[in-house]
This record gives sequence, structure tokens and C-alpha cells, in this order.
Amino acid sequence: MLLIEDSPEDAQLLVIHLEGHGVDFTHAREDSLSGFLSRLNAETWDLVISDFSLPGTDGLEILKCLRDRDPDLPFILLSGVLDEGAAVEAMRSGANDFMLKGNLARLVPAIRREMKDADLRRKQRHFEDELRLLHTAIGQTPDMVVITDPQGTILYVNGAAESISGYRREELLGENPRIFKSDCHDEAFYRVMWKVLLRGDTWKGDIMNRRKDGVLWDATAVISPVYNAQGELQNHLCTARDTTLERQLQGLLEQSQRLETIGTLTSGIAHDFNNILMPVMGHAELGLARVPGDPKLTHDLEVILASANRAKDLIRQILTFSRQGRSESVQFEAQSMLAESLKLLRATVPTSIAFQVDLNARGRLIQGDPTQFHQVILNLCTNAGHAMRGIAGRLTVKLMDQQLPDTPCAMNILLPVGEYLCLEVSDTGKGIPPEHLDKVFLPFFTTKPPREGTGLGLSVSHGIVSAMGGGIQVMSQPGTGTTFKVFLPVAAVGELLPRPEDQTTPAGQGRILLVDDEESLLEMLQTSLSSVARQKYADQ
Repeated sequence: MLLIEDSPEDAQLLVIHLEGHGVDFTHAREDSLSGFLSRLNAETWDLVISDFSLPGTDGLEILKCLRDRDPDLPFILLSGVLDEGAAVEAMRSGANDFMLKGNLARLVPAIRREMKDADLRRKQRHFEDELRLLHTAIGQTPDMVVITDPQGTILYVNGAAESISGYRREELLGENPRIFKSDCHDEAFYRVMWKVLLRGDTWKGDIMNRRKDGVLWDATAVISPVYNAQGELQNHLCTARDTTLERQLQGLLEQSQRLETIGTLTSGIAHDFNNILMPVMGHAELGLARVPGDPKLTHDLEVILASANRAKDLIRQILTFSRQGRSESVQFEAQSMLAESLKLLRATVPTSIAFQVDLNARGRLIQGDPTQFHQVILNLCTNAGHAMRGIAGRLTVKLMDQQLPDTPCAMNILLPVGEYLCLEVSDTGKGIPPEHLDKVFLPFFTTKPPREGTGLGLSVSHGIVSAMGGGIQVMSQPGTGTTFKVFLPVAAVGELLPRPEDQTTPAGQGRILLVDDEESLLEMLQTSLSSVARQKYADQ
């Protein structure tokens, strides 16, 4: 007890009174405001009893200083005379009791009551602080928190529930969690969930939900029962973490691993197949040179050679897809390369298809392999032509400068802000079904009839564009047509490499040693080189 009393006699009477009524305590006495403050800050107290009239101050000022420091510490004010105004002011200021020094009959009961009440106030304040902390933490957690009553009526949602679901708090309170239902799970899924909850256990699992705008989002959720002190079910607490991005990244990783496996497998097959194909092509060319007077045999050999060349082109695409083909990265002007490629393509496009070209990027350079860039043009335009097979249509090719913001592209590529060249290839064909749009860049995926497509053209093109630091977008409407947009970063200004000059075949005399583990390939090379040598001597 801290006693603020300027009269030693009154202080002694008070101590005797308390001891006589069985109050066990220790105390200290001060008779000034400064002494009170010094004691208050130096030690911990359970009770303050103060005289109303003090030299240089009064009990109200003592009370104010106390309440600024501790709102719960019991404070009893004593006065030698009855002053109702002072008593009212003291009680309004936070005194726990006011009594006369000449009548201390209520003092001991008041002390015991206020000590008990102070303990309750401290516990309540601690509980309120914990509740406030809990409310703040739940309100700021990035996970959705939903509390329902036993019947499933939503009683509480935190801020994350609003931002994740797209619903405002007012729209969710009083609703049932079925408002998040996505219809992606069958009835058996919910039966298992409710079987666990009705058993009084906690359900944990992955669930697909639907936002207010209809967009689906993945969640890892935990639904727990909340019981009251009597062991009765009072609430259900649901926490859900948005795992949409994590699942997309996991899917991308798994897809990348599959592509790597496919690439390793196909590159090995392609190299072996190339060794088998070279003798076929070589002997077909030798045969054509030997039988110029036999039209039927010449036709047969030309068919063999054409088929072999198609197979060779397929191998080149496989090697490009698996990143095993040779590639030389240089700076080149995209518009001139595109113009040259389109000249070659125009002859292969049926006359029923109108060819429109709009190139507006003269002098703009890109970094990459010109041959692979030509392959991208060839693949996109060939696909466009196939989409308009048998109908009158229009093939449009555009090239333009574009300043892009952060731009999402196919296969989860996000292009950073920057200056790009946009190659746009559009057709008025049958279009791509919506369910196939996210698959067209996967290797070996094709909607073409058997023997008409390998399913590698777009995946190879995507790989080439990605290696050049770019990205591809595809937009399509069934029955209307398809547009592919290829974005390639504009290269820093540099010197264009000169075109290689034509080189004549070196001539000379000597012996050639052929080394290979394929006997058929050695035979073809030996025959071919010998034929060239004989022709040289014949010309001389």
C-alpha cells in the first residue's frame, strides 16, 4: 500500500485500523506529489490511499498522475470533511471510493472489493489486448479466414477473404460457404468432407473455389470445429490459402521436365535416323544421275528423294526443338529477311488465298539465327495456309514496332517492358477451338489428319522465339480465323554482318580417307566422290 498523507498521526491511525481488521500488508508513506511520483515509478503497488488535502497539491492531482500511468490500480480518497463536489469530481476522475477519515467502517470492505475488481479489470484488459491482437493478426493474414455457426451460416470473414473471393464482407455475412462452390468436385468429395466434420474432426485438403467474377482459384483449406466450455459445437473455422500460382508454377516445372525428357529422347532418335537417311538420299541422287533416259525410274527416284527431304526437314525440326541443332546468333534486319521469306512462300500459297503484306520496320535489327527466324515465318504461314485449305481466304502478314508494357505470352512467358518488333500472321480460316488454345505450343500436339502434321511446328517456333528473348500470343475464334503475334526485342544498334560471298568448290588432287561406323553411308560417300572425280577427269 502506498499512503499519501501529510499527517503522521492520521497515517498511524489508518495503519492500526487495517491491522486490527486482519489486513496483511506492507506500506510506505509520502506527503508530496514529487514523493508520490518517485515511489510510483520505483516500485510496484497494489493499492493507493490518499488524503484529499495535501501541501502544494491535492488528491485529485495525485489521482490524475496515477491514472496516466495505471488505469487499473485501486485508488481510495480520504478526506477530513465532507465535500460532496470533491467526492463527485473524484469518482468521475477514476477514484474507486471516497470516504471520511472519521468513519473508516467501509475501508476494509472497500479495499477487498477493489483489489478483487482490479484483478478482474486487469484480466479483462489483458483479454481485450489479446483479442485485439488476434483480430489484427487475422485481419492482416494473407490466408482466407471464415467462421460459421454449426449450421454453416457465415458469421465472420477477414480482409483476405474479401480480396481472394472478390465478395465484399457485407455480401458474405449471413451466406453459406456454398457461395464459393466451383462445381469442379463431385458429390463424393463433399460427402467425405462432411463425414469428417460431422465426426467432429478437422478436414484438410485441396479444393477448387470460384470467385465472384467466375474465375477459379485453387486452395489448400483446413476446416476445424470450435467447441464451447461445455464441449458443444459452437462454430466451424475455415482457413484457406490461395495456391493458384504455386500450382501453375508446379505445372510449368512438370511441363518443362517432360519437354526436357522428350527433347533428349527425340534428339537421340533424330541423330540415328539422320545417319540412316543420308545413304537413301545419296543413292537416290546417284541413281538420278545414272538413269536420265528412263522416265519411270527417274520419277520413282524423285519420289524417294522428295520423301527423304521431308524426313530430313522433320529431323531438323526435332533437333531444333531439342536444342541440339547448330545455331549462330547475329544481328540482322528483320524486314529484309521477312520479305525474302515471303517471296518463297508466295509460290506455295494457293491462288484462292489472298496474300496481304504490311511491313513497317525497315532498318530495325533483331538478335538471333536468321535461318531459325525464317523457319518461324515458314511454320506460321504454312499453318495459316492449311487452316484455309479448300476455301477462299486471306493471309495477312504485318511487321511493326511496338513499345510494350509487361506482356504475358504463351507458355507462361512474361515479356518485360521494352521496345519490340511485332510479327503478326493472321488467317481467315476455321480457327482453333478454345480447349486447344493452351495446347498448340506443346510438342507433337496437332489437330491435322494423320500424315499431314507432326505437331512440332509451333513448339519449335515457340522455342526459337523464346531463345531470342521474345514471346508469342495466339488469338482465335472458331469459324473466323486465327492471329499469331510474335514479339522479338529490338537489338542494340550494331554493324550488320556482311553476306557471305559465293565460294567455288575447291579443286585439287589427292586421296580422301572416309571414316564412319555406317557401312551404307561409307558406300554412298565413296560412290559419290568417285563419280565426281570421274566426271572431272572426263571434262578434262
